[in-house]
Amino acid sequence: MDKESSREHYLSKFKRNNKPEDIFGPNVKGVGEKLTKLLKEEDLTYDEAYASLQYCYNLLKYESNFLKLQ
Repeated sequence: MDKESSREHYLSKFKRNNKPEDIFGPNVKGVGEKLTKLLKEEDLTYDEAYASLQYCYNLLKYESNFLKLQ
C-alpha cells in the first residue's frame, strides 16, 4: 500500500493497533496522547471531547488557508 493510501486508510479506519508514526512521522502519536490526556483532565464527556476535536480540526483547516502548519 502506498503512503497516500495508507494515510487515507488510517484516517478512515481507526483501530487500536494503527501506527500513526509509521505514516505521519514520530511526533504524531505523542501529540495524540497529549491531546487525549488533556481531554481527560478537562473531564469532558465523550461527545464533548469529540466536539472539541472536531472544532480543533475545523480551526486548523481554516487557519491552514492563511499559514503553513509545520
